[in-house]
Amino acid sequence: MLDGKKKLRVKCMKCGKEWEKETLVSWGPDDFTSSLCNSCFREVISPIIHKKQLREGNFDCFGKAGDYCDQHQCKYREWCLRWEKAGEEIKKVAVAC
Repeated sequence: MLDGKKKLRVKCMKCGKEWEKETLVSWGPDDFTSSLCNSCFREVISPIIHKKQLREGNFDCFGKAGDYCDQHQCKYREWCLRWEKAGEEIKKVAVAC
């Protein structure tokens, strides 16, 4: 417990990976919530964004470009690049899922 914050267990609904997040709510030792880990979230959301990119006249490249993107008019450009700039530690955790 840090600064009055407690830990809540989270389990990925898709792959089953577990992690903890800080919370102000008191949870019991057997309590947990579900979500998607970074890797599974990206896997689920990418095809949806790819379809939207094509409808908007862009390449369907979300999550594929690395740290460079010349599609300046794409609505998802900053979101995609932020993932790429998130750092190697986040990527290692997501890949491990």
